[in-house]
Amino acid sequence: MKHLSQVSAALCLVALAISSPADAKPENDLHIGSSWEFQFAGNPGTGYTWKLDEAASRGLDIVKLKSLGYASRKKERPVVVGAPAPFLFRLTCVKPGHADLWFLYVGPTGKRSAKRQEVRVHCE
Repeated sequence: MKHLSQVSAALCLVALAISSPADAKPENDLHIGSSWEFQFAGNPGTGYTWKLDEAASRGLDIVKLKSLGYASRKKERPVVVGAPAPFLFRLTCVKPGHADLWFLYVGPTGKRSAKRQEVRVHCE
């Protein structure tokens, strides 16, 4: 009997792991026509920027994505060469569905770094 309860507990843990992996990104819910701005950490002095990886992304037809570039820090304090800054994007839902967007940190020559970010959105 004790063995059976241990097996049941183990099966429950496996079911939880399958249904909600620890590294899964939360999905952002938006209404059609609404926009959302998000950012990734970067460093403008390196020449690297964040770019959408269209080949790895899904649901691109349900969203409109605009790159806003590195945020200006002039109001807060002067820009310091080599200082980190947020890289901004604006996403707008254009029709219902799910989108899974992947972003790469890419250098000025097209060289990709190991940094990747995922954004998941549900448009309704």
